[in-house]
Amino acid sequence: MQCLRMARLLNAGGLIAHHTGTLPGIASRPDRPDAIRRLRRFKQRSGPFLLLADSQTTALGLCTRLPAGLRRHMRKLWPGPATFIVASAGAAAGGMSPACFSGRNVAVRVDADAACRYLAGLCGGWLVSSSLNRRSDAARQPHRGLRMRWHRHLSGSLNAVTGKSSASGSASCLLKWQGSKLHVLRGALPA
Repeated sequence: MQCLRMARLLNAGGLIAHHTGTLPGIASRPDRPDAIRRLRRFKQRSGPFLLLADSQTTALGLCTRLPAGLRRHMRKLWPGPATFIVASAGAAAGGMSPACFSGRNVAVRVDADAACRYLAGLCGGWLVSSSLNRRSDAARQPHRGLRMRWHRHLSGSLNAVTGKSSASGSASCLLKWQGSKLHVLRGALPA
């Protein structure tokens, strides 16, 4: 029920605080320019921002070049705490905001948190997300008080569906395929 309410807010162009399998995040739809402007204002940066997909199929559909080795790693590590930087069709893909892309590259993850994936599915398969913090600040947990503090920015807050978060509390592993190898840019490769 809570996911449906948050999806309505996102579909109307809102921003929400939400849980992921890593750090709590702030999310919008990638095809809502007003929401992307609000996300940029909140984060105090212009992007690029992470795209969270509802499924492996959705995520893989955004990628333009997927060597067999990269595809194997993605299938093994998703859903999970692995964010891949991959080549894509760019902002023209699905009317997504240029804030999701760095040139023709995009950071994409199929999150471990089932509610996060479900919410992305309710919003067309994608969420633009970033950690729930502002510049030089620690990531915050979504809760009512936080929403009240940041009421100018947040339209809602998706609390952990089970009553507690399954988040790891650390950023996802950031991976990029170059040549014929997978390179770890941040964190450790998930087991």
